[in-house]
Amino acid sequence: MKLKSVTFRCSEEQQTRLCHAMNRLSYATRTELLACALEDFLHYVEQEDVAALDLFELVQRINQEGSARDFAQQACRR
Repeated sequence: MKLKSVTFRCSEEQQTRLCHAMNRLSYATRTELLACALEDFLHYVEQEDVAALDLFELVQRINQEGSARDFAQQACRR
């Protein structure tokens, strides 16, 4: 598999949240944190009932579920 780099800019607030998450979750790099977060999100949206939602419905569902559980648990990782 050929890997590709992705670069983006973020606000100071996003950078702070990213650093806190890296420390709390013990990730060594931002790339590792973002890759795991993306993988969890993709598992989440692959669920049959979630895959049927449009973007607005998806946002509403995530807002309704809130953060009572870790996203990885919500994603029902295989």
